[in-house]
Amino acid sequence: MSIEKRYSAARDKYFAQNPAAVREINAVRRGVIEASGSTVEEYHEQRRIMVFADAAKAHGLETDEFVIRLMAESPEQAQEWRLERHRQIANAVGMEWSEYKQLNRIAE
Repeated sequence: MSIEKRYSAARDKYFAQNPAAVREINAVRRGVIEASGSTVEEYHEQRRIMVFADAAKAHGLETDEFVIRLMAESPEQAQEWRLERHRQIANAVGMEWSEYKQLNRIAE
């Protein structure tokens, strides 16, 4: 499962378990949304992302870790996904994986 699909599935799972959050997102009237220049679908998707990120913070977690805790089927899978996230960060900043691991005290 790609990271994007994992995030989407985690949001779906979170909102399935939190109907009050869905009601909050859906409470804004169509006219108000469209007056802001967004479609209803765009607004709902952006609000889902923001509410999900706020839920992660409320649990004292970064969004990445919140997704992992919601979706990982085992501790091993959770660790694999954490390492995948770190590899992406290392790549994004142009750092060799071995150097990044040492700097961040990551053991494989």
